[in-house]
Amino acid sequence: MTGHRNAGEQDLFHDLQFGREVYDVEIQGIGNGQFIGLVKEDGGPCRIAFRGNTVVRDGRRVALARGSAAWIDRGLLTGTNDTGEETSG
Repeated sequence: MTGHRNAGEQDLFHDLQFGREVYDVEIQGIGNGQFIGLVKEDGGPCRIAFRGNTVVRDGRRVALARGSAAWIDRGLLTGTNDTGEETSG
């Protein structure tokens, strides 16, 4: 991540090192403080799909989400990912 950071980012990014930016994130509000989102890597078929809620933590609104691995359906056999490897869960 490049450029100016806000004061609140210091806690979340503490002790992290950053490489080049290769991920796109799209977040859509679906009402009542809920949202869904998708993380995509440049040029890759794999995704992380997530959903979550906004909550108040220490007086600040925070988005909390849980995600799962996803990929573009290319007619692969059920239970394999884009490389043909067996998946679990």
